[in-house]
Amino acid sequence: MVHLDLKLLRSFAAVAADCSVTRAAQRLNLTQPTVSGQLKELEKELGFVLFHRSTRSVILSERGERLLPLVHKILDDADLLRSEIEGMQAARANAFRLGAAMYTLEFTERSDLLDAYAQATPQTRLLIDNRLQHVQAQDLLAGKLDAALMLGIAAKIAVTERDLRLIAQGAIINEITYPDSLERVLLGTRRVGMLVPSASTLARFDKIPPEALNGVEIAMLGKEHGAAFIQPIAEFFTLNGATLIELSEGNAIAVERHAARHQLCALCIGWFPPPPGMVFRHVIGLDSVLDFALVLGASPNKAARNFFEFAKARLPETVATEKTEI
Repeated sequence: MVHLDLKLLRSFAAVAADCSVTRAAQRLNLTQPTVSGQLKELEKELGFVLFHRSTRSVILSERGERLLPLVHKILDDADLLRSEIEGMQAARANAFRLGAAMYTLEFTERSDLLDAYAQATPQTRLLIDNRLQHVQAQDLLAGKLDAALMLGIAAKIAVTERDLRLIAQGAIINEITYPDSLERVLLGTRRVGMLVPSASTLARFDKIPPEALNGVEIAMLGKEHGAAFIQPIAEFFTLNGATLIELSEGNAIAVERHAARHQLCALCIGWFPPPPGMVFRHVIGLDSVLDFALVLGASPNKAARNFFEFAKARLPETVATEKTEI
């Protein structure tokens, strides 16, 4: 089987065009002995001569004439392939996949950052991934997602075999935790609190004292938000005499709307405006917070890294690589 080397074919085509090894070497920015050696190597691979050489001329052989048009086509196709690959690489350098769950759509921290980056770098294309965060977190760790805007807390993410089985069945295991092992830029932080009906006696407090929670029913977020976030809050409410209500749909927006419909108190993450008829109140001693952060994947491309550095530059006070202890 014949193995054709493009550099040998280029030397063949150059010598055929110039009828001179010396001039072909100059065109290719090679030495004359290098070009002569390449021709000999090609002829040895083919098993026949391509040129008839004399001290005064280099003339194509009959077989060389037959091969020359095909060699030109191969070289043209190789140049076209190289150009196409370089174009793809340039496009990838200016595009990246950014995770951003649908429920973060109206966060001003999200829109302000994306608008500023689009204005500063109009050539960059963002491919927005709107899937839920628990899927994005795994893709960040696996290098399948360049970066993501994540709402939650930084913590170690360990997925058990049971978790994998539940995920395969469509369950959400941990929606509000993002990997603490990855670089991140903190875009905003808000302390959690409670939604209370406007007519409730709790609404008169600017900050609800913990003793006022005794006997109060509080709709809680679902366990899919992760024990690192839910457990300390549940323990705080229970310790202060509150009764926790688990709903069939435990995401933050569903819980808040249920509380508004039934005039119940509810845990509130503080990132969404209160529904009509409800007010948001902090609770003294309830110090849990939720961050909104840009998290860089384990294998980000150049465009994602540039976006990350842009976000850092906009927030010079943020320590992007600092790890949060949970």
